Amino acid sequence: MFNIDDKDMKQLEKNLNDVNKYALVDTIRGTLNAEAFQTMQIYKKNVRSKLTIRTPKNNIVLKSIGYEKTNYSEKNINNLESITGQRSEFYGKETEQLRKQEFGETLISKTKYTPKATKTTREGSYKKVVPKQNLIARTNAKKIEDIAKHPVKGDVEKQFRQAVAVAHTTHKTINFIPDGETSKHKFGIFQFKDTGTVKKKDGTKKIKGHSGKLLYSFKDKRQNLHKRPMLKPATEQVSAKSGEIFKNEAEKRLLKEMSKNLNN
Repeated sequence: MFNIDDKDMKQLEKNLNDVNKYALVDTIRGTLNAEAFQTMQIYKKNVRSKLTIRTPKNNIVLKSIGYEKTNYSEKNINNLESITGQRSEFYGKETEQLRKQEFGETLISKTKYTPKATKTTREGSYKKVVPKQNLIARTNAKKIEDIAKHPVKGDVEKQFRQAVAVAHTTHKTINFIPDGETSKHKFGIFQFKDTGTVKKKDGTKKIKGHSGKLLYSFKDKRQNLHKRPMLKPATEQVSAKSGEIFKNEAEKRLLKEMSKNLNN
């Protein structure tokens, strides 16, 4: 129920009770449904602006946002309730991404690690989003046995040398996961590119520049998300005009009830 002190609103409530036993209940129902719908619309806009949505039309996160109307058969005002937010399950999958973002929860991997995108992956800045070509689903990372003809097992330094050699021999970009940490305690998905070679005075060839970079780190199972409130501001924005929404719904209900009386 709404705590409305305005005299006009109180008069509307009285008029509603006068025209029909359930007119006020139906008005409250319509108000709650309208608030839930408007909150859902603003919530979706907030999600689009705060998060990177790559396929808006088919994105499961956006599609999982919805609202539920109040029970039409419920006649007790105190039991009326409408709900807005992300469904807990959608298309048979758990959908809790937005809740975790809303409150800044900690992600804990169900496997051995949580892949973390590095600055390199984000094109030099954590403020940038990961471009499509660097998404982990597109890296197609491989172990040394899938890259080299005679793979070295266990020796990470030698594995790196093999991966670099393959990249420069084939002139292809290789995404590689070593057997363990490097001497600088790095572990994850590394990318090797053919950076070219230079010919030294003695006739030998040397690789030009650095051909390897860390794309994703596998060092931790936990990842703290930044708090990004999206539902709360949407709710506050709609709540601020609840009186106006109630007034509109009340006027519509009065017109409907008066039309019924005229037709009888």
